[in-house]
Amino acid sequence: MISENIIESSDGTPPRLHDWVLTEGDRLFYKITGQGVPLLAIPGGGGNGDTFLPLADQLRSRFKVITYDRRANARSTANEPAPFSVAQQARDALAVLHAAGEDSAFVLGASSGAVIALGLIQASAESVRKAILFEPPLTRFAEHRDRWSGFFEDCYRVSQAKGASKAATKFGTGVLGRMSFAPLLADLSLKRYLRQETKDENEVYMSEAAGDDVFINHELLPVTSYQPDIGALRNVSEKLVFAAGTWSENKHIWLAGVAQTLAHETGGAFITLPGSHVSYQDKAKRWAAPIESIFHA
Repeated sequence: MISENIIESSDGTPPRLHDWVLTEGDRLFYKITGQGVPLLAIPGGGGNGDTFLPLADQLRSRFKVITYDRRANARSTANEPAPFSVAQQARDALAVLHAAGEDSAFVLGASSGAVIALGLIQASAESVRKAILFEPPLTRFAEHRDRWSGFFEDCYRVSQAKGASKAATKFGTGVLGRMSFAPLLADLSLKRYLRQETKDENEVYMSEAAGDDVFINHELLPVTSYQPDIGALRNVSEKLVFAAGTWSENKHIWLAGVAQTLAHETGGAFITLPGSHVSYQDKAKRWAAPIESIFHA
């Protein structure tokens, strides 16, 4: 049974709900915020669905926002050790969608979540009404692909030699090409926001060290080297909206170029959204209007 979170809305929509769904040997934790048109949000590295809660609260009067922790991340389990698979992650997203009582939804995927959203579209296009694919980290479509594929391989090698936490530090300080306070400030904003969330006694989080291990040693290289089926995506180009942050564009961050290239190659649309790579956390109110417009809610 879905259990109620005590956070109440101020606009008459139902309180936030949460539950787990069992799929392929693991329990995935998910939340439902608001009511209306279903919108499935797929998180990036770290896999914590709560990163979308500031945005979910901005959209709750018009959308039923479904957020979840990805397999082997945050509060979801890692009972079935196996090589990371975008295809499995896409099946997980579909399992969460069905558990939330929906056969199809609009989809928002951020970073690694955008890559998983591409896998979902390829595997089950009928389940995706339209998708915003925000800054997918696909090195094959980067302007300096060898540089970035080499960087991620270096992160993996550091992990093998010195541990995943050291590699996560290298990743965090280098993935955006330069040091910047913008993503750090967004993370701080999210931490402040989430202090209002009341945790169920059954919510057990994976340790930070275990999370670093999953991300660096299992997820990083398969995600960044993933090759989407461009031909299949062209067949559903009307469902594709690639996006980058204004900060990423202004700073010439490689992720913005990837989104633009993918839009061109698939025939999908391209838009800019306010802020940095994680500004759905700190600029949620400014994200809400373009999302409502794109998804016609």
